[in-house]
Amino acid sequence: MKREIAQFVIAAAIITNGYDAHSAPHPEDEVINMERITVSTGTRTERLASDAPIKTEFFLASEIKAHGGVTLADSLRLVPSARFESSCSNCGLNEIQLLGLSTDYTAILFDGAPLYSGLAKVYGADLFPTIFIDRIEIVKGSSSVLYGPEAIAGVVNLITAMPTHNHTSALLTYSNLKNDADEWKFTFKASHLSQSGKFALTAYGLWEDREGLDLTTDGFTELPEFKSKVGGLQFFYRPDENKLLKATYQYIDQSHRGGDQLDLPEEQSRVAESLAHKIHMLNLQWEQQLTPSLFYSVRGSYLHLQRDAFYGARADAEFTAFDEAGGFADPDNPTPAEEAALADFAADPANQAAINAVASRIWSDTRNQVLFLDGQITQKLGAHELVYGAQYRYEKLEESRPNDPALADTSDDFGTYGLFVQDIWTLLPGLELVPGVRVDRHDNVDGTIFSPRIALRYEPIDALTLRASYSAGFNAPGAYNEDLHIGVSSGGAIFLRNSPDLEEERSDSFTLGADWWVPSFGKRLVLSSTFHYTLLHDTFDIDDSDPNDTGIWERVNGPDAKVFVWENGFQWVVGRGLRLEGSISYIRARFDDPITRVTGLTTREFIERPEWTGLFSVIYEHDSGWQIASLLNYTGSMLAVGEEADIYRKTPKFWELDLNVSKTFHLSPHLELKLGAGVRNLFDDRQKDLFDNGEDRDPTYLYGPVRPRTFFVTAGVEF
Repeated sequence: MKREIAQFVIAAAIITNGYDAHSAPHPEDEVINMERITVSTGTRTERLASDAPIKTEFFLASEIKAHGGVTLADSLRLVPSARFESSCSNCGLNEIQLLGLSTDYTAILFDGAPLYSGLAKVYGADLFPTIFIDRIEIVKGSSSVLYGPEAIAGVVNLITAMPTHNHTSALLTYSNLKNDADEWKFTFKASHLSQSGKFALTAYGLWEDREGLDLTTDGFTELPEFKSKVGGLQFFYRPDENKLLKATYQYIDQSHRGGDQLDLPEEQSRVAESLAHKIHMLNLQWEQQLTPSLFYSVRGSYLHLQRDAFYGARADAEFTAFDEAGGFADPDNPTPAEEAALADFAADPANQAAINAVASRIWSDTRNQVLFLDGQITQKLGAHELVYGAQYRYEKLEESRPNDPALADTSDDFGTYGLFVQDIWTLLPGLELVPGVRVDRHDNVDGTIFSPRIALRYEPIDALTLRASYSAGFNAPGAYNEDLHIGVSSGGAIFLRNSPDLEEERSDSFTLGADWWVPSFGKRLVLSSTFHYTLLHDTFDIDDSDPNDTGIWERVNGPDAKVFVWENGFQWVVGRGLRLEGSISYIRARFDDPITRVTGLTTREFIERPEWTGLFSVIYEHDSGWQIASLLNYTGSMLAVGEEADIYRKTPKFWELDLNVSKTFHLSPHLELKLGAGVRNLFDDRQKDLFDNGEDRDPTYLYGPVRPRTFFVTAGVEF
């Protein structure tokens, strides 16, 4: 406890360094008014954030940039009760946790379209750049009524905007992780607006190269090698103030590899987990305000993802090659003499080509396509603002082992058809009722799925906003998730199928919250408190018992669960150039029935879900060009499990402190140079009981902060 107090005191000293309360700007110097931000995700209609019936949190591009954010994973560190968690030290598998629930329960949107497929989301938080966005909006709680499957915990919406002037920026960042691994990032964004103001074009890109990092002494990575290239183009056409055409194309070329001996081909390493993604995304949308009371929009989006993957251990390839050469009488019960012969076989240079050939069978080729069509009409009728919409989503996945003709190709596809209607009904000034319902037909679900929602917003006084809502959500079996990863070996693969009795996951979500704009602070300080309560029914689980040894696992319905989250926070625009934000969140996630995890542990508790999380953010910008940004993240104790190692523990608490200092030099009226330096995870507070036993370690035994202490420097230009 003394260590935690000392860390907090040091953090507070660093965060407040350079700010003198006696010289704080006067209220009239305010440059950011938190009430003036417009959001749309909660109701699919444009509303001021303070007036939105469904609470919508937002993070502007400037705030993300100030904290050094480049990807969605970076940005999630700013979201109360949200977490980014790495789940595999070999492959970098990660998940987004929102309201205590995993990535499978969160819809990631691109300008309102749920374009990112289940396959893309497996490693998605690291894949998706933020350089091109205007803001990120987050709605917590089920939003299936507007966005369909997956939106049980909420939605994360990456939103772009038409540029208002010509502007170009570029930023180069060099980071050093734990004095051992180098990382380079380069981002750029260039926008051009025609003289008429009707046409605009934005080009953007991201290049990233990170070396693999071994935090122990065994030569195996805890953070895999990571390379990424992103390029995008956005075209805007606004013939008049009531019409807008937006076209977006984005390409992502990303690869990462973990394990050991990264300089060797994957087939020759003791352990190698390697993935390469090539993703093409295209989005075309048109919106028009026909009359002051009638608006419509249509959209079409397409994603094509191609992935090459290798998950393998050299020992498995040696075993299979030896068996195919007639080395075992019974591979399931090798004799001591056969095991000794296997060691000699694996060490003989003459057998390496055969072992490599067996290992190469593990390479898989996966192709994933997603088509999304969306139409919406918004109509104002007196006290009512009605929203009608229709959506169609089609997803197809094909997977093959090109080097293993004995293994059949697999293919799956499904379609989802949805209709929704919503009414924003102004009962009285300051009192709104928002009923809505969605009807879906899903190819993997029998019958029709109904997802109702009703929300209430009440403003009893000008400075106080109360919100309450109930919403139902669902999650249908998709074409793919990362289950195949678990069972791949050099000798074959585990196939996952849906149980004939499988039902869709359903949820009931209840939210109650209050925002108070403190009058004595000129509405520049807002205090908030929100309760979220989610009931999960028929959760998805994997039955891996496989009693007949067929290599087939089944997706089945597991126990129901309850998740309670209490968030408390504040946002304070202290004055000109200084903004503070903070939050503390309590999360309790439990299954209704206990689950046996490992030997000696049968529990209802969710794994790797800290019951307490918190953050404190500071952004201070001086007129002289200096900017200081600091972020303190707190992760409470949680239950961590190593299933392969058959261990479990209650983890320690973690404090991550990031500090970023920069200076902007105005070289000319149209040219700025920005230099900066900083550190992430200053205290190097992270998991200290990592396995140090090479290929025998449990790569899934990970918890807490992902990165060790990392120093970085930046250089950027804007003109």
